[in-house]
Amino acid sequence: MPTHEAEHNEPIWDYFQNEAPHVFGGIHSHPRLEFMVRRVGRLAGGSKSRVLNIGIGDGRFEMLAHQRGWSVAALDPSETSVRRLAEQGIDARTGRVEQMPFLAGEFNFVVISEVLEHLTADQRQQGLAEIQRVLKPGGYLLGSVPYCEVLEDNLAVCPKCREVFHRWGHTTSFDVPRIRAELAPHFGAATCRVTAFVQFRKCSLGRKLKSLARLALAKCGARVAVPSIFFQARKG
Repeated sequence: MPTHEAEHNEPIWDYFQNEAPHVFGGIHSHPRLEFMVRRVGRLAGGSKSRVLNIGIGDGRFEMLAHQRGWSVAALDPSETSVRRLAEQGIDARTGRVEQMPFLAGEFNFVVISEVLEHLTADQRQQGLAEIQRVLKPGGYLLGSVPYCEVLEDNLAVCPKCREVFHRWGHTTSFDVPRIRAELAPHFGAATCRVTAFVQFRKCSLGRKLKSLARLALAKCGARVAVPSIFFQARKG
């Protein structure tokens, strides 16, 4: 498995976010982001919240949060993605999680969904320290990573330079003990569970049954269900 600094993968992220944004609108991405919005809403309990989302994708999370009246900010290394959101009235900023352009204690919630797997171990630890810094005391970190991904299954080779790379820019595969261990130095104990982000609302009976089956398979770790690890931690 090749190892690269995350910066080497930025052309991959930039392409899918801006040239092929439909990749973020599939049956996996939108239900996952909608779940994160609902989770923030439950934890906020109607109080006014300042929320940061790290990794813009197609902007789904930010627009849903904005519609709920939250004070939402976004961080992404892609200037094009940031500009697109800023034009829609979102506080979007260009930057990386390892060095965020936000004040200490600025946010009630930080969401980092399907991002940590793109980073190296050092970058993740720097980024988690930064998340802990920008959260208010008692603030929540919510996120997800793919569960037990077989990285070799998504390797590709450049036909020009013959460099081998992961097609989505992933560097790390996670199981529950590993993500808990990475969160622990900054947040102590974290809630982590294997799941699938599925949709039940406004779906046909057939779609609901398929979602239920996928959810059950994901909890068993079946790769066909494309399982993820959802994690939640709180700043002490």
